[in-house]
Amino acid sequence: MEQIFPENWAVLHLGLIFSITLAQMLVVYVLSDSSNPPAGLGLFSVYFMAALLGWIAFTLQQEAAAPLAVDVPAVAAILNSYILFMAAGQRSGNQRGRILLGIVCLLGCLSVFFLPAQLMFATQISLATLFFAAAGILSALRSLREKNVGDMVIAYAALLMVVGTPIALYQVSIGGDSNLGQIIAFGAHSWAYVLVAVGFLASVLIEYQQHLSHLATEDPLTRLLNRRGLQDALRISIAHARRHGLPTSAIMIDIDYFKRVNDSFGHETGDHVIQLVASMIERLCRESDVVARTGGEEFLIILADTDSASARILAERVRQAVGERPLVVDQHRIPVTISLGVASASGEFNLDELSQEADQAMYLAKRGGRNRVASVENKPVHLSNDSMEI
Repeated sequence: MEQIFPENWAVLHLGLIFSITLAQMLVVYVLSDSSNPPAGLGLFSVYFMAALLGWIAFTLQQEAAAPLAVDVPAVAAILNSYILFMAAGQRSGNQRGRILLGIVCLLGCLSVFFLPAQLMFATQISLATLFFAAAGILSALRSLREKNVGDMVIAYAALLMVVGTPIALYQVSIGGDSNLGQIIAFGAHSWAYVLVAVGFLASVLIEYQQHLSHLATEDPLTRLLNRRGLQDALRISIAHARRHGLPTSAIMIDIDYFKRVNDSFGHETGDHVIQLVASMIERLCRESDVVARTGGEEFLIILADTDSASARILAERVRQAVGERPLVVDQHRIPVTISLGVASASGEFNLDELSQEADQAMYLAKRGGRNRVASVENKPVHLSNDSMEI
């Protein structure tokens, strides 16, 4: 490349890139020590460090008295852009195209030994733009899927390269102003790098915030809602039931003899029992039903627009399904049963009061012999199992 800016601008630019890279690497260092590092963290780390080395090589070439035999910055730009594509693929969970584009990257790097300077410049920015575009597509898809605007910033960086490269090539090949074309390409690549750094940082921070939000509303063992998440999820249902006077039912579920399982087989087996029951409940409930884990071995189902009789039917189905599927640990069959309590309300209801009524009914089922369903309907208590109804 020809020299495209004075020495002082080269120093300022390298200082800016160096500062951005150090800031990103500090974030990467902190995140890498976390228990759940973000996806793609390793390859993005490689990208930032390789890009810094590439910018250093570019600056040294600008200050060299004689041109280097091999255009090292051009090779670095191609490699860095391909690493960005790999990092975006790892972060989005999509690894398609990496072999094909890897072959293209290898051929582009080898071409530095055969192509003249101007043609190598066109090859470099074209391949870099191709890899940026592929990374941008993957980042845009992830942004839409995860609702993370940080990934969209990376996609915008790719768009900047896609727009800037044709303009730079036009100036070099048709406009006759090679220096202006190199400046445009240099500016597009510099801004794209800055946007990738900003986008990655924003994506990680948004992902971390979403993770904290999930921790606040989601049970980590079963991936069901916790008590707070249950209240948030029911706001619309409560308002709808109040306006239209619709019935709402609650089913409280407790695993029978759970302490014995923990004492006999260990807490890990107890966790497996909880996960088994949670998966059976989720499988049998409707999409409109809200399921939460409210205690160690307790679950609560809220059924909108559902009367007590329909809730009892679902409760019986859940009870039978759990009872028919024992947990097998080290070739030992561990029978699992549950006791369930059903309560209902019409129109406006208080979640705490409704769940307390279901909890009382569940304790009636416990006292009635466990592995059964009880309901409280301001009527005589009903207890049932496979063989009897009282």
